[in-house]
Amino acid sequence: MVLNSALKNWTFAQKSLLILASLELLWALAGFVAEPSFQIGADAPTEKVLWVDFNGIHALSGLLLFGPALYFCRRPDWALYYVLYVAAALYITGIWALFEEQPAYVFTFPSNVNDAIFHLATAVLFSIVAAVQIGQDRSAITSPSSA
Repeated sequence: MVLNSALKNWTFAQKSLLILASLELLWALAGFVAEPSFQIGADAPTEKVLWVDFNGIHALSGLLLFGPALYFCRRPDWALYYVLYVAAALYITGIWALFEEQPAYVFTFPSNVNDAIFHLATAVLFSIVAAVQIGQDRSAITSPSSA
């Protein structure tokens, strides 16, 4: 009950960031459990979790990207900025993954296209969240507060 009333006043971006980041954290944790190795190089082991190659490094990067979201979703402005940050990070890494099976020579993604699709699709989701929130914010500013 207390959580429900606290979330009632949250913006779309805050709620969306909490939900999406929580799902991403669960996926990263599953990836970490599936292949906790931090080996590097062309023969570094990976394990597919929902079509995406994971190892300890990839899982850790997910935890580091989405973990802070649980803090930043607490304030409306922080949530929007973080949504934009996550979208940009995912677009960049998604495009990189399209062209590299071994990003930064650290670890190997045998199914790099799957990883790229995942990153780009998730970036689009976060971009939609940002667009909706910006639209709602602009609408609130331009609409008269008293009729």
